Amino acid sequence: MSTLRNGFNSIAILGGGPAGLATGWALEELGHTDYTIFEKSSVHGGNARTVRFGDFKYDTGPHRFHARHPEATRLVSGLLGPDLQEVDAPARIYWEGRFVDFPLRPLQILKSGGLGFAVKAATDLVTARIRSRNAAPPEDFQTYAYNWFGKTIAGTFLVPFSERLWGLPGPQLSPDIAGRRLPGFSVAGIIKETLFGSKKSDHLEGRFLYPRKGYGQISDKMAEKLSPGRLAYSQRIVGLETNRDRITSVSVKTGGEVRTVSPEAVISTLPITIIARMMDPQPPQEVLDAADKLQFRDVVLVALFIDQESISDAAVTYFQNPKYEFTRAHEPRNRSRDMSPQGKTSLVIEYPCFRTEDIWERDEKSIVDNLVRDLDQMGLIKGSRVFASDVHKMRDAYPVYSKGYKETSDIIKSYLSQFKNLWTLGRGGSFFYGHVHDFVTDGFSTAEGVRAYLNQPAGVGV
Repeated sequence: MSTLRNGFNSIAILGGGPAGLATGWALEELGHTDYTIFEKSSVHGGNARTVRFGDFKYDTGPHRFHARHPEATRLVSGLLGPDLQEVDAPARIYWEGRFVDFPLRPLQILKSGGLGFAVKAATDLVTARIRSRNAAPPEDFQTYAYNWFGKTIAGTFLVPFSERLWGLPGPQLSPDIAGRRLPGFSVAGIIKETLFGSKKSDHLEGRFLYPRKGYGQISDKMAEKLSPGRLAYSQRIVGLETNRDRITSVSVKTGGEVRTVSPEAVISTLPITIIARMMDPQPPQEVLDAADKLQFRDVVLVALFIDQESISDAAVTYFQNPKYEFTRAHEPRNRSRDMSPQGKTSLVIEYPCFRTEDIWERDEKSIVDNLVRDLDQMGLIKGSRVFASDVHKMRDAYPVYSKGYKETSDIIKSYLSQFKNLWTLGRGGSFFYGHVHDFVTDGFSTAEGVRAYLNQPAGVGV
């Protein structure tokens, strides 16, 4: 093992979510054990946790692992072994009082929307594709969706759903959300399936890998790879002190006490907006303004525990109608039978929001009662069979891709890049709606970069 220049705490990792845990694991693989992961809560895993409720387990969102990145798949498969199982489950949408496969097929559009809607949708789609051939690249998501699908399909499904999901009007959303995975689907995938069709097993959820004990098992296994004492809980980062091109100290609050550590390298998975605001001396006003402009979406999760064996075979159900505050639901047992006790099931429903909205502070009983009523009226569940519930809130769940977000986030990233001993990664640290396979590979590449920095001869790069 290399001798690092600052002994204990020579590496500070801020955040114990998948990105932070993967970086710690990677450092272990490289022979570095003098790091500390500072996690503000009492548990690790961040927003990719598995929550326990009695004999039930549920994830903080319908996460899944796709074997599209060979290196990440190799690493995670090595962690979980036979517990990483293949799942094949469909997606569906609640539309016009019916649950239908999603994306919608032409026949489903005809059945659910009627002949008039189907003809108008087809006409709009063809017209939009012709008109957009020589059009300039769209500057906002609404224009993008209209160009690809026509106003009938885009205006009925994609635009209103995306507006509820991200909390902004369609013209204020970046077209980049079409190329990124929205929570639950990608517009590119919808285009392919709607226009050209695909196999049933290649639907929106499709065939994917999933840990037998819940998605949080990935984080749990990464945590097991860490040396004893390297993962510190209930440690809130409250300040970063800088001197020229280095982070010189990190202030950590535990209970009512604030202490300072002086790491040689800092790896942050915290939102870049938070990092920018807590720096001392303060960044230039341009950076602070950018931090104020960027937004993260929060999520209120409601888990319903139900006295019946199964609700459906769907991996996820989307709710298109704007009258509902919730956007999607998933049944954990459809990913792994270990998520619910025998003869019972659960349903996890998501309310995307900002913390300034009413739903964030609303009485939990009111949320649950209204939700059960709505789902009962749809025919999705029988309200009388719901015997318990749990409400879980997630801050800064994913970055909002508003128009101009890239230029705005680049202002902060450019400023942070001047600090030679600071690395940022993860959803918040990169302002990128990535996934665990991204975070695992990013963690390993970050660890390599930190090792190279720390192993420089004294005086080089300092």
